[in-house]
Amino acid sequence: MTRLIILVAACLMLFSDGIKAQELSYGFRVGLNVSTLLADKEELNGETLESFSTNTGFHVGGGVRVAFSELWGLRSEIVFTQKGTKKTFSGPSFFVFQDPNGDIVSMGDKSISLNISNAYLEIPVMVYGKLGKKIEVFGGVYGSFLVGSTATGELIYENGTIPNNNNVIEKLQLTLDYNYNKDGAGDLINGVENIDVQVGNENVEVPNTLSAYYFLDEDQKDGKPFKVFDAGLSAGAAYFLNGGLYFSAIAQYGLLDVSNSSLDFSNTVINTTRDDQDTNLSFQFSVGFSF
Repeated sequence: MTRLIILVAACLMLFSDGIKAQELSYGFRVGLNVSTLLADKEELNGETLESFSTNTGFHVGGGVRVAFSELWGLRSEIVFTQKGTKKTFSGPSFFVFQDPNGDIVSMGDKSISLNISNAYLEIPVMVYGKLGKKIEVFGGVYGSFLVGSTATGELIYENGTIPNNNNVIEKLQLTLDYNYNKDGAGDLINGVENIDVQVGNENVEVPNTLSAYYFLDEDQKDGKPFKVFDAGLSAGAAYFLNGGLYFSAIAQYGLLDVSNSSLDFSNTVINTTRDDQDTNLSFQFSVGFSF
């Protein structure tokens, strides 16, 4: 599909040089995204512990339209767009306390809320058709390349215990500040404060803000949690207020698994990854101008 999109876009650009001026138009659009991941949810003993809901972002871009007649043609764009999801986990889990004398694994209850934002450069190629002078419908494919990936949220760990010890970790509340492209394994975020936590017979310091790969050793880190390339189907409609100004709505359905299974860790079983399917679903609501 990648080669098909690139080939169609390249042919479209080359062909546009040879067509009549009145058949070629340009435009731009900007607007709001509402997106989520269609993902397999983690379960334990038949109970679903994860959820994925919508997140918002924005998009901006421009492109070219080639009219083959008054009724139909092709449109292609380059768009900067944000996609993501609000991911939550709540249930029995673990926490690894890093200590100079060796890591301490505690079992307890964990709640995670994480707003994930992935930024893509996207190239849609679509066929459009006109229904009268004001309504246009279109559909086709898109390919996109990940240029940035961040997440923010909160982790709460409580009722934690360790083997052969009666001490209970009542509540640990931490901020999550992830930059998946820049953070390194075991990184500490500049300026964070440490929290003293009594873990069994040890007093352990935990940073109050965690980076994306804080719990990983360098030799465990393999790539990024989200893959660079995505592709899928696009379809939508536009309503023209006049000859140039329009409002549009576009739905995009991803066909590729965008998560890296080697970094998709289970929250219930320590040191275990999940080979599940995570695909993008996005809706773009735009205001644009064609000239």
